[in-house]
Amino acid sequence: MSPNKKKFKIAGWGEVLWDIFLEVKTLGGAPANFCFHAQQLKAEGYIFSCVGEDEFGKEAKKLFKDFKLNTTGIQVSKHFPTGSVIVSLDQMGKPFYEINENVAWDHIVLDASQKKIAQSLDAICFGTLAQRNPKTQQALFKTLAITPPHCLKVFDVNFRQEYYNREMVKNSLERANIVKMNQQEFEEISIMFSLSQNTEKGILSLIEEFDLKMGIITLGEKGSIMATKKDFIFHIPTSKIDIVSTVGAGDAFTAVVVMGLLNQMPLNRIIREASDLAAHVCGHIEALPYK
Repeated sequence: MSPNKKKFKIAGWGEVLWDIFLEVKTLGGAPANFCFHAQQLKAEGYIFSCVGEDEFGKEAKKLFKDFKLNTTGIQVSKHFPTGSVIVSLDQMGKPFYEINENVAWDHIVLDASQKKIAQSLDAICFGTLAQRNPKTQQALFKTLAITPPHCLKVFDVNFRQEYYNREMVKNSLERANIVKMNQQEFEEISIMFSLSQNTEKGILSLIEEFDLKMGIITLGEKGSIMATKKDFIFHIPTSKIDIVSTVGAGDAFTAVVVMGLLNQMPLNRIIREASDLAAHVCGHIEALPYK
C-alpha cells in the first residue's frame, strides 16, 4: 500500500485482552489487532477500551506504546481485571475460545478523552463481544453517534460463543456503514434477517436493507467477497497459505480494507492486499506478529 499523504485517524473500540495459548501469551483483542495493522499502514491508531490496574494491564499499555499506538482512549479499572482468553487451536489452526467474564473491557465508558478523539475520526471498527454488557453497549452507541459524517463505521461481526443475539446485530448494522463477516457469520445473519443463503444475493440484500456502503465476507482459503450497491468482487488467493493460526487474520484484513478505502484505492487492489496481509498473519501464532 502506498504511503498516505494524510495521516488518517482510526479507532478500534472494544476488548483488549491477552490470548493465552498452551505455552505462550500474546496481546490481542480484535480492536487492538485492527489498530495495530492500520498503524503499520501509516494510520494514527487509537484504542478505545479498558484494562485492569494489574500487571496484564500495565504490560498491555506498554506494548501498545511500543507499537506507537495512542493509548489515551484506554481506561484503567481499579475494580475489574484485564481481559484474558484461553485459546486452543485445531489441526487447521482454527481457534476455540474460553473467554473470561466481568473483566475491565466489560466496563468501557465514553469519557472526555474518547469523546474528543471520536469527534475527529476517519474510521472506527467495533464488533459484538464488548457489547455483552448493556452499559458498555450504550457507550459504543454514544461514541458512534458523535463521529463525523464521513467516518467509516465498520461492524466487524466477530461472533463469540453465546455473546450475541439478533437485536445486538440489528442495532450494530443500523449504526454501521460497512459490515465484515466470515462465511459462518454470514450464514447466521442470513437466517436472522431472512436473507438468501446465496452469498451474492444475501450480501446485496443486507447492504440494501441497512443502507450500507459495503459488505465483506471472508471465506478462508476459498477467498473473499467485497460488495457495494454497484460492485461485486470475488477474490481467490493465488498461493497456498501455510496456516499456523487464524487468530487476528480477519482484523488485519479489515485494517487493509479501511486504509484502502480512505486512500481511495481500487476495490480489486484493496481485496488483494487485504488477503495478502491476512495470509501473512496466519503464518504466526500471535495475532500481532511483532516478534
